[in-house]
Amino acid sequence: MPEYNQKHGGENPGTEDNGERHENSRKKQMKVRAKDTPGVICIERQTHDEAIVITGSLIVDIIDEDLGAWIAKELETAATEIGESGGIIDQIKTTLAVISKSIISLTDEKAVIKESQSKRARITLAAIVHKMDSDEAVQIIRKALATVRRRLRQGDN
Repeated sequence: MPEYNQKHGGENPGTEDNGERHENSRKKQMKVRAKDTPGVICIERQTHDEAIVITGSLIVDIIDEDLGAWIAKELETAATEIGESGGIIDQIKTTLAVISKSIISLTDEKAVIKESQSKRARITLAAIVHKMDSDEAVQIIRKALATVRRRLRQGDN
């Protein structure tokens, strides 16, 4: 019987011992991925039919900044730089997911709800670029995300 790769966690559904199936018999390993770490910019690139496909992500902590406007401005700047380098943008698409926290506590019979001022945002993007060096395209996209991160850390408006 093939050996099961424990790096992925879980159990091998085909493994039986004396006719009994042992669920959760192996400990699952927990891995921290760089793209799930706040402040870390993760970029990947692929080529597809002569196009450079760049995907990126960044998680940041925010309070009440207009993060969407900052991202839009940096993507416009990236688009200008790509055009000045002779590249053509097919599309740049970004998703912004913001998570807020509420704390609900109860003493005696009265519940108190307190909203956290800080929020965590996940920025993910995909860019499709043509007719330019892929390293240069990646650096332009990385710079856009790095500028958003720097503005948040500095508290620029």
